[in-house]
Formats: sequence, structure tokens, C-alpha cells
Amino acid sequence: MTFYIPLLLPHFKQIEIGDTLTSLWSGCGSIVQCQLDNEPCVIKAIKIPSYINHPKIKQSEVALKRKQYSYSVEYTFYKLYSQHLPTHAQSIDCISAINKDDEYALVFKDFTKHGFTQAGQQHVKAILKWLAHFHAFNLNKPADGLWQQGNYWHLSTRPDEFNKLKAADDKKSDIKHAALKIDKQLQNCEYKTLIHGDAKLANFATSECGEIRGYDFQYIGAGSGIIDVMYFMTSCLSDTQLYECADEYLAYYFDNLKAAITTYHPKAPADKIANDWLGLWSAAWADFYRFLAGWSPEHYKVNSYMLKQVNSWLASNI
Repeated sequence: MTFYIPLLLPHFKQIEIGDTLTSLWSGCGSIVQCQLDNEPCVIKAIKIPSYINHPKIKQSEVALKRKQYSYSVEYTFYKLYSQHLPTHAQSIDCISAINKDDEYALVFKDFTKHGFTQAGQQHVKAILKWLAHFHAFNLNKPADGLWQQGNYWHLSTRPDEFNKLKAADDKKSDIKHAALKIDKQLQNCEYKTLIHGDAKLANFATSECGEIRGYDFQYIGAGSGIIDVMYFMTSCLSDTQLYECADEYLAYYFDNLKAAITTYHPKAPADKIANDWLGLWSAAWADFYRFLAGWSPEHYKVNSYMLKQVNSWLASNI
């Protein structure tokens, strides 16, 4: 019997399993279409193996625990947080979040049956608005049961990649020497929110009327909203597009952020929060670069715009 069927049995009377849509990262489960009590659904079925086989990640206790905790975080998010999100920053509909020991079944309404499709390049501004509302709504919210530092590349959870970094002769250009200072600057941000933590274009769906829904919340946790904005831009803008459009998109995000903060937290200093987060723009890029340089130095995201931001941070802080 497929491992997740016993998880479903106490919750649904009629269970019809359909096609497997895709496998999860490095053998941690699968995404499966199904009919549950005559409702078209998709199950994210999770069971983490004792050994992770990944071409760029060395199996270690840290890597295994990071992945295990990420699914616990996602379960907690759908169990306790997702139903409280505001209209302009919704996640996909989770019918049931089920856990037993190291096995999980996250049951979602099949969004493709409700007028939603995968978001694309034409939805960049709509997703930035979603992020602005998500960050504004969750301003100063405790990350109970979530990552205390959101995103999957922050320094404390990536010792293996950090150890691969080679120290440069010139400390003024040495990302390894600067890593702790970058991390502290981001962590010491006065105003924090809950960040998605993996806010790439592929983790958003859209309807015909432009409604956006987010999903894959394995790395949600505390942080500055600018981290999500930086990572989102890496997922959908080329080097050339970053030079051409990043400033416009940043202005659009912050306009929406300030308006949303005024809506959800009328007494919060919206302008100061926006200015503080904007001041971390180069730090967010430098932090992500530190991860990529240790994980996959030839990665296509390591482009001239990223390096410009890294050098800007180093020049101002080292």
C-alpha cells in the first residue's frame, strides 16, 4: 500500500488515486492527483529518505535535518497560518494537513480545476503586489513553528556550502570573510515579517482575472521582505532585465508595501520600514551570492547585476 493512503483513510470516505504529477526533491515523496470525497485534489505526499542523493549537496546530518524541518514547517504553515492570510496574499487552498511521525500528506484543492494556472513572466507585478501584502500583513508576527530565519540559503543552515568557499587574498572582495557580517545585518533588521523563503516564479499560480496564489512554503520564516523580492527577481529576470527593470519593480513593490502596511497596521511607520528594507537590497544579493558561490559557483544566476550588488555591499561595509 502506498505510504500516504493510511494517512488519508481517517479523513476521507472515498479515495481515488490518479496520476503522479512529479516527484519531490531527491526522493522525498511525490505530487499526486486524486479524487477525495468527489473533490478533485492534489496530494503532496512526503516521506523523507534516510539518505539524500543530490548531485550538489553532500549528504550530512545538517542537510538531512534541514530538509526534514522544512516539511515540518510547511505542514505547520498550512495547519495554522494559511487560512488567516488576507485576500490579496492567499495561498492555494489546503483541505487537510496530515502528519504521522516522519510522513506527511498535504491535501490541496486542484487549482487547475478552479481557473488557476501556473504564473508566468507577465505576472511579475501581480506577484510583487502579492509579496507586498503578504509581508505587510505578517509584519512583526512571531514565526512560531516556522523558521526563525526564513529562506533556504541563510548562513546557519548552510555550513557545508560555506566550507567550500575559498577565501580571497583581498579581504575587501572576500565574500567568505564578509558572510557573518552580511548575515548579522539581515538578522538585525529592526522590522521583520514572515517571508515566503522560496518566492520563485514557479511557486505562484494565477487566475484569469489576475488573482495570485502562493505555494511551497517549506522555508517560510522571519526576515526582511526584501529577501523575497531579491530572490523572486532572480527567478524571472535575466541579467539584462535586472538592469532595465529592477528599479521600477522595486518602486512598485514598495509603493504597494507602504499602502498595505497602512491598511493592516495603521500605526506602523510604513515609510521607515520601506527605507530600512530598501537599504538591505545589496545585502540580500550578497547573502544569496555567498550561498551560490559555495553551492554552484557556475550557476546562471551569478550574473553581472548580482556581482554589482555584491561589490556595492563590500565597498560600503568592509
